[in-house]
Amino acid sequence: MRLVTVLGGYGVFGSRIASALAKHPDTRVRVVGRDAQAGAAFADRIGAEFRACDVTDTESLRRSIEGSLIVIHTAGPFQGNDFRVAELCVDIGSHYLDIADARDFVTRIGALDEAARRRDLFVSSGVSTVPAVTYAMVNQLRSDFLSIEEIQIAMSPGNQNPRGASTIAAILTYVGRPLRVQQHGQWTTCRGWGDARWVQFPPPVGRRRVYNCDVPDLDLFPEAWGARTVRFQAGVQLNIINNALSGIARLRRFFPMEWLHRCAPLFLKLSLLLSRFGSKNGSLAVWLRGAGLDGMPLERKIAIVTDNDGPAIPSSAAIVLAKKILDFGPPRAGAVPCMGFVTLDELAAYIRQFGVWIVRGDQRGWESHL
Repeated sequence: MRLVTVLGGYGVFGSRIASALAKHPDTRVRVVGRDAQAGAAFADRIGAEFRACDVTDTESLRRSIEGSLIVIHTAGPFQGNDFRVAELCVDIGSHYLDIADARDFVTRIGALDEAARRRDLFVSSGVSTVPAVTYAMVNQLRSDFLSIEEIQIAMSPGNQNPRGASTIAAILTYVGRPLRVQQHGQWTTCRGWGDARWVQFPPPVGRRRVYNCDVPDLDLFPEAWGARTVRFQAGVQLNIINNALSGIARLRRFFPMEWLHRCAPLFLKLSLLLSRFGSKNGSLAVWLRGAGLDGMPLERKIAIVTDNDGPAIPSSAAIVLAKKILDFGPPRAGAVPCMGFVTLDELAAYIRQFGVWIVRGDQRGWESHL
């Protein structure tokens, strides 16, 4: 039996990953986390084992992950974190995946490349919405283009979907702060949760407001795709929450509020008071502009749309990639951001069961389901 250990394995996304892998043939799942009561109860429900552990305690963590073929780190937020978990995995001989969306964390994972190669181990960061899923979406459209000039990405989850304090803490780290973005071939600065604009997602999601976010794609995609402009924006369904975050962003220009991310549990409680409003419908969409195969200007777009199960998207890449490693071995040795290791077809085949579908379109609008 191959052992897969999921750190934070009873959280919003970790629980989905642990549950899916617990059903995989010849696979044993170990759920690891600080809350022994919640963790043990969840592990028992899915037929897994549980180990109580604080991931900041190196020796406790070592005991919790020893013997693992794969360790999947979901215990965010990853903003400001170091690579001690990944380093420990390399030291004990386990492949490592995480669901980080922190820009610096994901883009710097290559610091472990040489060590991972020496041990013939696969270490990959960002095995989640960004950059794993967004890269797969761009790649799905790439064959239509001679060259890509602009990549615009937008995301808007449904308000009734579950969320965790880690996700909110991640947003609070960059709200109002300067962000570097590639615009027309030049690096320029914008503000986190600034530059509000309305985006038309496929139905039933429709028109929603989105704001600047700090994600790894902003650094990785200009080089990966040769794009001269790359932007990533997101927003929540309810504009009362969007407006509150926008207000905080404006205040942060004058007051640093370095402690703000520590208020994530309070923000979570406040947002849950509004959870009965809105819907579960959400979307992640990509717009590409550039030169078509005939050299003429071309625009294509593609979106993943959720009916009632938004967390299926962020957790899908780790599930699909972990199953591929279990069945066929790691795709390579080394430490890299997760780009190109899962395809959109593979992701679609998995998430379809949760009422999630894919829509394509062009400058005229959204067209057909895939």
